[in-house]
Amino acid sequence: MTRHAPAVTAGGAAPAGGPPPADRDLPAGDPTATASATPARVGSGTAAGGARRGGSLRGAVPLAAAGLLANVANLGVTLVIARQMSTRSYGAVAQLIAVFFVVSMPGSALLVGVVRRVTIWQHTGRPDLLDGWVRRIRRAGVATVLVVAVLAVAGRGAVAHELSLPGPGGIAEIIIAGAAWCLLCVDRGLLQCARQYGALAANLLVDAGVKTAVTIGLVLGGLAEAGAAMGVLCGVCAALLHTRRALARHPQALGMPRPDLPGAPSAPALVSPTPAVAERTSPELACPDGITPGGTSFAAESVPVAGESTPGTGRAPAAGVASRRLAVEVGAALVALGLLAVLQNVDVLMQGRLAPGRSGSYAAVSVASKVLVLAAVVLAGFLLPETADRRHLGQHALHQLGATIAILLVPAAGLLTAALVAPDTLLALAFGSRFTDASGALFPLAAAMTCLGATVLFTHYLLALGERGVLLALALAAAVTVPLLWWADGDPAATARADLACQAVLAVVTGLSVLAAARRTAREATGRPAGRMVQA
Repeated sequence: MTRHAPAVTAGGAAPAGGPPPADRDLPAGDPTATASATPARVGSGTAAGGARRGGSLRGAVPLAAAGLLANVANLGVTLVIARQMSTRSYGAVAQLIAVFFVVSMPGSALLVGVVRRVTIWQHTGRPDLLDGWVRRIRRAGVATVLVVAVLAVAGRGAVAHELSLPGPGGIAEIIIAGAAWCLLCVDRGLLQCARQYGALAANLLVDAGVKTAVTIGLVLGGLAEAGAAMGVLCGVCAALLHTRRALARHPQALGMPRPDLPGAPSAPALVSPTPAVAERTSPELACPDGITPGGTSFAAESVPVAGESTPGTGRAPAAGVASRRLAVEVGAALVALGLLAVLQNVDVLMQGRLAPGRSGSYAAVSVASKVLVLAAVVLAGFLLPETADRRHLGQHALHQLGATIAILLVPAAGLLTAALVAPDTLLALAFGSRFTDASGALFPLAAAMTCLGATVLFTHYLLALGERGVLLALALAAAVTVPLLWWADGDPAATARADLACQAVLAVVTGLSVLAAARRTAREATGRPAGRMVQA
């Protein structure tokens, strides 16, 4: 029998039955909203639009501010340790950080799968499945980290040899940190599903603060690259402990759908979706044979996990269906995020391959520009659960997407202005006069990374919907970018301009895919003809 839980908001407080809080996002016009809920939730015209935009900004701003502070802390660490270490040791640190990104990449993809899985359970009346599932995921994660730790310690000498590092110091620590990051991504995904954006912002600061303090302390103490690796590991572990405490403080918020959204079940009916939602999510109604045409409808996403009977039939589904579905979602996210990582870093790799003598000055331009992509990744932590949540209510999340893009454009506008007016001054202040040779590449590369930041947000929006067509667009963009950068022949400005051309086209293509997905969402929810959008 399904276990009923008291209704709570994301902050852990029970709703009072009146209008939703003023600081929440209030989309209007959902066709599944009850008549009694409509007056409290649906505004009119400009007022409703203002409430939507205001709620979106209030949800995303804490994450944006925390991401900015974390990036400033990371930049500060870079400037401090670069002046304390030899050129060889600093190069080794850069290689270790690259190893961390490779090992931790599955964690970012796992986060997408966790958000989609938990959101499905929140909106199909099965929050009671969460506790056991989370415990199993965590146990498997801890076991994986232990295995990785043993292999990392045993193979650190071989890895050091293959990477031509000065020694094995820091290799085991950075690999373990990458594996632990995957555990952290699971808990961050749970925080996103609970709408604990304040706690998620604090978690970013905990990670950055501990990493900064430990890294600087150990590097100044003479541990060089090993100290930098230990700093990363300590930051991840501290952030992991913080997420566990944050989730423990609001245990009920995780299992609840959003009570402030139109179409979300009210307190007495949290575990019983409205008829319109049930029609979209019931495997029996949508697909009697249990096979979903195209593999993208809610019937496929809502298949019960092994051991749970299908509603209305008493039959247990095939074992492992939900696990396979999660594996597919995580696999798609892993490919998408891997392609985004290629698009973010391929210019630096090609520049170093074609013109190693100018790679240092181009790297300075790259570091300054790619802060925008990191900011987009942070903002995606807000956009991903908001999009998945509204999708299950037949709504789009274009207002939330617009809010994150508006926030991203603030630092982008500042960087683009500085790059256009005084690029040499900006690079000299940040990195020193030795790194101004590629200043002509700063403006086009900053514009390219602004476009890529938008693509990151568009991609997370589409992944939240289970749309996998974006993989083709990303793969084609990567395939076109590489030869164009090769044609630039190592010239920093030409490399940046070629990158801008590719990133601008990709941003337009993925943006149009988002609009098409939003129209499909509206048609599925209302049954209206193509081209007629509902208010959501």
